[in-house]
Amino acid sequence: MDGKLRTIAQKIQEPKSAIFYISIACLSHWKANVSETHMKQRLLTLLLLLSITSQLFAQPNYAPPSGVYCSCGPTTGNGFGSVNPQVAQKDFVQGILVRIGWNLCEPQEDQYDWTLLEGQITAAKQYSKKISLAFVNGKLVPDWVFAKGVASMQVLAPNTLDTIVAPWDSTHLHHWTDFIAAAGQHFQSDTTIRLVYITNASTNGCEMQLPFNSNPSLASLSYSDEKVINSWKTVTTAFKDAFPNHYLSNDFHPVNGSNVVADSVYAFASSSIGTRYGANAWWWTQRNTTVYPAQYTLLKKSAAENPFTGVQFANNGTQDSASFGAGGMPEALAHAIRDKVCYWEIWNQDILNPEFEMLLSSASCLNTGILPLAKKTLEVFPNPNSGKFQIKLDHVVSETIAINVYAGHGELVYNAAHSNKDLLEIDLGKLSEGIYFLEVNDAQVVYRQKLLIR
Repeated sequence: MDGKLRTIAQKIQEPKSAIFYISIACLSHWKANVSETHMKQRLLTLLLLLSITSQLFAQPNYAPPSGVYCSCGPTTGNGFGSVNPQVAQKDFVQGILVRIGWNLCEPQEDQYDWTLLEGQITAAKQYSKKISLAFVNGKLVPDWVFAKGVASMQVLAPNTLDTIVAPWDSTHLHHWTDFIAAAGQHFQSDTTIRLVYITNASTNGCEMQLPFNSNPSLASLSYSDEKVINSWKTVTTAFKDAFPNHYLSNDFHPVNGSNVVADSVYAFASSSIGTRYGANAWWWTQRNTTVYPAQYTLLKKSAAENPFTGVQFANNGTQDSASFGAGGMPEALAHAIRDKVCYWEIWNQDILNPEFEMLLSSASCLNTGILPLAKKTLEVFPNPNSGKFQIKLDHVVSETIAINVYAGHGELVYNAAHSNKDLLEIDLGKLSEGIYFLEVNDAQVVYRQKLLIR
């Protein structure tokens, strides 16, 4: 392709526009410069060019995945699947993350077994749910790959001694990209799968980081940022080609104490995949935004540039609320929404927790914010109460404030509009004792608070 055509191709973003303008440019250029004798040969070249262009600009025919997806357990083949029926029955759950090991899908070289994954797809369909798919590398590399003498290391961590492959090992990359191609050939047209994670050899086989402490060490394996970056570029290209009809994403962490790998991989993936790509953070808590400031900046950049950007909560608020930081899990969700990150993988413990039912069922990126209780903003007293209480709301915007109260299972038990006052008197009447959820709508901001009625 000459320089003029290459410039046109690089500037055009929409697939149909790209094909149209490149076609016109080619025909005009060739008509002016070649004889009719060679036109047929040139037209054949044009058809090939259009075919390549169509693949280059391939796009999913559905909106980016968004809302609550379950960060459920992995699919192991020991009777455990990712599609948890209790979770899948929840109306607010849009889909489920299915993690499945490479070793389970290719137990012998070039012998593929998609039975477990197909079973998860079938289960998701039964509940009208979608799937985000992650093929797990790391310790779940097949034994036959290790038997080929690949460069490997033991991950030295408390209570574990896993063996993983060095991501830059050429034998590993050859077989890993072959597997990705085979998976794409089988699943690239599956519409239950909405998101495919780009995964590589790493500490846990899904996220980006490599072990801080390994045997042999990274240095003794001749580690370099460039080697890791190149391996991620190879794997990213493989996923892009294998899954042309799906959104693609990957986690970002520092690698060997550096941010160079993450920044380089994001730049490459964004430019080569385009608008069906977005970053993900599998470390998400409000506290971790200061632990991983460079990756947090990258996440916000992705949210500003791409239709899809996501987070996976690093823990569950049901059992370990303190690990999130101030505000617990609800504030982590609010924080993501404020950053315009609209895809949230949340642990099944929180999805099944009645205390979070209302929060998760009404969470939306359409509002400018979902704000948990903060004394400087919203006060409810007394709480616990008998169904009679007062609401003090600072910085009110609307002339009319909508008040909703939901039972723990999600039923609306109170709905009223109140005029703008500094202090609102609420009487819920006779309600059974238990946990309820108060929702206060002021213009485009939604405030929520748990109520305990005794």
